[in-house]
Amino acid sequence: MNADNINSEQTAIKVKLSGEDYHDIVIDWKDKSQAYEQQVFGREYFMRKVKEISGISVERTAEFLFISGEHRYDHFYNKRTEPGLEHHRLEFNRENLLNLMNGNRRFGLSLSLSCDYNKHFCIGYAFVSERFMDETQCTLDFCHYSDNRARLNKLKAIVTNDALQSQMADFLVQPRWPVYNEPYFHDRWHNAYRRFNVMQYYYRTCYPFHQNVMRVSQLIDYVPPQLYLRTHG
Repeated sequence: MNADNINSEQTAIKVKLSGEDYHDIVIDWKDKSQAYEQQVFGREYFMRKVKEISGISVERTAEFLFISGEHRYDHFYNKRTEPGLEHHRLEFNRENLLNLMNGNRRFGLSLSLSCDYNKHFCIGYAFVSERFMDETQCTLDFCHYSDNRARLNKLKAIVTNDALQSQMADFLVQPRWPVYNEPYFHDRWHNAYRRFNVMQYYYRTCYPFHQNVMRVSQLIDYVPPQLYLRTHG
């Protein structure tokens, strides 16, 4: 790691959605008025921050992560949406961030949808280094069909739809995960996602991702969930 980078008062990152130009995120390490992870998603302290790209608030942002190597994902969790993961949170500081960036300055912004234990939909962001992207083809980590403005707008419509989440709440049964003698990966909330026609936004359907799911499924005897109700037209 370059000593000048470690001692720099600012860190600049360029991020983009598929089909768009890069946006600048500038982190001011001197600014102590808010937690740094809140700065990343806030409007006041950065130029063209992630919130300004997505229009989705901090409160509806579950995590952001850096894809820093093959099968290595380092997470920064929003403790307000996922308090149970507090002990998994990587401390957000200059040294950790620069280590994860690993000399890279340009990243694709990969999108994901989740539902927290308060039964609220949230969005997650993955910063995908250029080395794991292709200008025209989808890769395992960055999909031109899923990581674009059109899908972002669909995710935004879901996570900001309070009426939808209120309707779903009664169908999100507890406990969320079944007892140990049932399939480990079976999330009981999937039934509610399908019922309200949002399940398909949880999973990527492009070829590299689908092939990886199929390969993992064969190794661990995992059956990928259905995206739609059987009666869905």
